[in-house]
Amino acid sequence: MMLLSLLLLGNAVLHGVIVGRFGLKENAPPAVFGILYAGLTLAVFRGWGHALLAALVVTAVGLVGLALNFRKLQHDTTVEKIIFVVGAATCACAAYLLLVSP
Repeated sequence: MMLLSLLLLGNAVLHGVIVGRFGLKENAPPAVFGILYAGLTLAVFRGWGHALLAALVVTAVGLVGLALNFRKLQHDTTVEKIIFVVGAATCACAAYLLLVSP
């Protein structure tokens, strides 16, 4: 659970970096996902019941949205590429915890 919390926190920070570097005007979806990831970090850390499933769903939706819009980005995409890696690790970790937890 601690690893998942750290991955979610890292994802929230990376989304904050996007908003900080390129502004909020054209980056509202990353801002929303950053806030969601911050909330999910607290939920997973505190051990709330459906936090694992919520983390898996939000991360999967975020990755699909990023993949669909990746070619349309007009700025440097280094942070987005890192988000893909962290998001995939988050999905894998959440799925594993969902499968092995009682």
